[in-house]
Amino acid sequence: MANSVRGRLRLMERVRIRSTAERVQQILDQRTERLAARRDAAAPAEALPRVLVCGTGRERFGLPIRAVAEVLPPQKCMPVPDGPPALIGLFGRSGRLVSVIDLALALGLEAASPEDENAHFILLRREQPQVALRVERAYAVTDILPLTGEEAAGFRNDAVTGYGKTRSGPADQDEIVSLLDIERLLRSFLPSSSVPGV
Repeated sequence: MANSVRGRLRLMERVRIRSTAERVQQILDQRTERLAARRDAAAPAEALPRVLVCGTGRERFGLPIRAVAEVLPPQKCMPVPDGPPALIGLFGRSGRLVSVIDLALALGLEAASPEDENAHFILLRREQPQVALRVERAYAVTDILPLTGEEAAGFRNDAVTGYGKTRSGPADQDEIVSLLDIERLLRSFLPSSSVPGV
């Protein structure tokens, strides 16, 4: 009888040890899952590109917000003799000359009327030379969801780096915009020494 009691005690001890080891493993697994969930929750969501949406004709374009210094009302411009057609003139601002490029003409589209009172000049964040883009209208700053795959294929211009949907309204009213690279857009208008990467 004593042997059977000792045998049972040994069996219970082994079961308890195994149960303790399993319990420790279970606790470690739970902690690992909680840490992984906390890390995923703490990881910042990938930021969507922020752009200034502007229009020319029926087209909408997104200029990277980091490239925009200010949106101005239209200014009187002094024409540039023998300049490219898209370079519509110069105006003075804070003692410096600002070159004005018509965005539509720079992209090979039909230009807006020069007398359009609703037009905007978008002063770009550049030191030398200072440049402003004339657009028919500057609409809003918004986040863009870049399009991929076939939706983003077929760029019509070297300055268009992609397409995206605005994230400001309801899903059924998303607007497609062409995303522009400012340096590529300006490359043909500026001396090569003033364009980075050339």
